[in-house]
Amino acid sequence: MTDIKHSGLSRSALTRRGVLKASLATGAAAFTLRFPSANAATDKTLRIGWVAQISGPGAGFGETTEFVKDQLAKLFDGGLQIGGSRYSVEILVRDSQSSVNTAAQVTTGLMTRDKVDLIVATEGYAPITGGQMAAISRTPMLSTLIPSDALVGARGGPVAYSNNGKPWTFHFLFSAKDIGRTYVGMWEPVRKRLNDKVGVFFVDQPASRGFADPEHGVFPTLKAHDYSPIDGGMFKPETTDFSNQVASFKDGKADYLTGFMFPSQFVSFWRSAAQGSYRPEVVTVAGAFLFPAGINALGDRGDGMSTEIWWSPALPYTSSLTGQSCAQLAKAWEDKEGTQWTPVLGYAHAMWEVAVAALKASGDPKDKEALRAALSEVNIDTIVGKVDFAAAPKSGLASTALVGGQWRKARSGPYTYDLLVTYAGDQSVFKAASDFKLLSELN
Repeated sequence: MTDIKHSGLSRSALTRRGVLKASLATGAAAFTLRFPSANAATDKTLRIGWVAQISGPGAGFGETTEFVKDQLAKLFDGGLQIGGSRYSVEILVRDSQSSVNTAAQVTTGLMTRDKVDLIVATEGYAPITGGQMAAISRTPMLSTLIPSDALVGARGGPVAYSNNGKPWTFHFLFSAKDIGRTYVGMWEPVRKRLNDKVGVFFVDQPASRGFADPEHGVFPTLKAHDYSPIDGGMFKPETTDFSNQVASFKDGKADYLTGFMFPSQFVSFWRSAAQGSYRPEVVTVAGAFLFPAGINALGDRGDGMSTEIWWSPALPYTSSLTGQSCAQLAKAWEDKEGTQWTPVLGYAHAMWEVAVAALKASGDPKDKEALRAALSEVNIDTIVGKVDFAAAPKSGLASTALVGGQWRKARSGPYTYDLLVTYAGDQSVFKAASDFKLLSELN
């Protein structure tokens, strides 16, 4: 049985399906899910903090929170068996509101006030702002959904991130450098038909700083492959006027356009580009094009937009928690939510695969050192593929697969666009579904 505790609302108003919507409607940003064991009166309680971007401009990264929460309700119903003990489970959900400051507040509060045993973060701000406190408070933290080099850079480098080789934060994803290599690989088939000018610009936030890093971001990758970047700089998240960037890229004759931003920001830019008669042939943007809603917001002009692909229903992986294949997980999402699958779904689910594996391997999840040690030895096959901290070359960082693709107008089915793999690189588990096309060939 699931018990939901939430300040300011009656319990009867808080169904599993409505709790997130109710939270946002009342301006609340925190609630607790309780899964008592059969012997709740005597058993220990395992407390897990969960930080997600449920609201704000980055809410697309948190849109799967409610769906995964419902999966956890089935998984943790009756508690969690670890070793010879059954633990009641409390999950304390916190909304970072897509804000660095809010992420810092809620993450620190989970450690110092709520005294959680573990923090999972399906967003990038929490491990940046709370990483040092995790080491100080000796609270293990598991995170994803921000490029690993952006996280490490924001934390002061590999030594600082790993706490001198004894990390309390564990992160799995690819790097901004991996994304850059995917982009240039995806562009290679059309390169001879275009110039080498690439318009580049970013929203000013931590993940973007990883992309913009002069040593590890997209600029050195572009230059190493003989592209000529035109730097449009960083813009504030609230920016709606992109006339300066449009003029710069148009005057520089940039056939390619890339960067990192959220969907609403690209929509504003693309409107300005149309008004300024700037028509690049390749538009490959991180963040904005991960989500179907971001493409659908462009109407007919979304055809051919390209991006890195984190996860896909076509992958041959299986969940260690539910036994679902990638295709089955995506279908469950679409059937329940009535919207198209999103690449973030795989990682939000895999987060809990890794967390549960470590909790069980620890022997005693209330022993934070034992849990930290268990995380460092995780080597598990998940819905996003292998997550291996045990053999990772950098302590606390596990790398995952990445490919590239384009949104194309769907030939059949209920959705306007399909996200097709056009570049698989050396990731043999992915298969290219189409050739890469110029925008002028599709629009």
